[in-house]
Amino acid sequence: MLGKCLMCTLNKRFERKPKCENCGETGHLAAGKALPVIKKTPSTRQPGKRYAQAAADKTKNEEQTGEKETEAKTDEDTVLTNLKDSLQALKEVKMLLQEFPTLLEASRLCIQAKTKQEKALLVLSALMGD
Repeated sequence: MLGKCLMCTLNKRFERKPKCENCGETGHLAAGKALPVIKKTPSTRQPGKRYAQAAADKTKNEEQTGEKETEAKTDEDTVLTNLKDSLQALKEVKMLLQEFPTLLEASRLCIQAKTKQEKALLVLSALMGD
């Protein structure tokens, strides 16, 4: 078998089991992939996986990250709306207390009242301004 030596670039006849110019072992050439000195890059190929499957996985990952971002936005929006609702309720309570200052005293008396009728009468009397 005639071949070209990669080390000395001379044409020479190789034996049946050629000797490596780099490591001195027999069975492979200096340019062979079986050379243990040369580092092999790991294959990125996944056997059994088709292009369509890989593309679908990529789009699923993109969709999942998009969903997470929208969930985070939605969570922030719900927190903000809940906070706005709470502030609105506090403003309404403040307006009620400014309009009917006797409601606080009526609520204190309602704690001591035993029946629902007594509590209702106390609140109504506070609203009427007696």
